[in-house]
Amino acid sequence: MKLIKQIPNMLTLLNLTLGCIGILYAFDERYFILTKGQHGIYQTFEINNRLFTSGFCILLAAVIDFLDGFVARLLNAKSEIGKQLDSLADMVTFGVLPAIIIYQLLERAYFLESGALYTSKLFMLPALLIACAACWRLSKFNIDVRQHENFIGLPSPANAIFIASLPLIYIGNDYGLGNLLINKWILYGITILFSWLMVSELKMFSLKIKSLGWRGNELRVIFILLSLLLIFFMHWTGLALSIISYILLSIINSFLAKPE
Repeated sequence: MKLIKQIPNMLTLLNLTLGCIGILYAFDERYFILTKGQHGIYQTFEINNRLFTSGFCILLAAVIDFLDGFVARLLNAKSEIGKQLDSLADMVTFGVLPAIIIYQLLERAYFLESGALYTSKLFMLPALLIACAACWRLSKFNIDVRQHENFIGLPSPANAIFIASLPLIYIGNDYGLGNLLINKWILYGITILFSWLMVSELKMFSLKIKSLGWRGNELRVIFILLSLLLIFFMHWTGLALSIISYILLSIINSFLAKPE
C-alpha cells in the first residue's frame, strides 16, 4: 500500500500515543502536604493537577479520532487493519484513560475523609467498570451491522469526553462544582450510569453529515449549535453538558422516531 494510504493509520497511532501520555500524566506528580497535629504528623493528600493534561489528551485524541476516519474516506484508504487499529487505540484512549481519571478522582474523594491513609484501594476499583464497558462497546460495534448509520449505545469517545471534562471542571472549580465532583457517591453514580449507557441498546444519532442541506441533518445541526453555545458560555461545564444534551436528544429522537 502506498505511503499516503497509511496516513489514517498514523493518525490512529497518534490517538493511541495521546492515550498513553494521558495515562502517564494521570499517575505523575502527586504530592503530599505534611501538617502537624496534636498527636503527631499527618499527611494530607492533594489532587494531581496533571489530570488537567490527561483530560486535554482525551479531547485532542477525540479530534484525531474523527480526522482519521475522514481522511480514510477522503483518500479511499479504508482497510481491515485500520478498523482494528482504531478499536485498539480507542480502547486505551477512550476506555482505560477515562477509567484512570475516575480512579484518581475517587482517590481524592476518599483522601478527604477521616482515616484516609487506611483507605483500601478496593474502593477505587469500581472505576475500572468504565474500561470494561468501553471494551464491550467497541467489540460490539465491530460486529453489529445496525451501527452503520447511527449508534447503539453511547460511543466510547463521547463517554471519554464527558469524563475528561470532570478534572477540568474540578481544578477550575467552575460554578463551584469542584467539591461536587469529588463526592464519591456522585463519582460512583457517573461510573455506573455511563458504563450502562455504553453497553445499552439506546439508539444514538451519528454526527456524520452526508449533505450540506438542513433536511435530514436537523438533529445534528441543533446539537452542534447547542454544544457551541454551551461551551462558549459555560466553558468546561458546557463541554460536559454538551454530552448530556447529546444523550437526551438521542433519547427524545428515539421516542419520536417512526417505528420501522
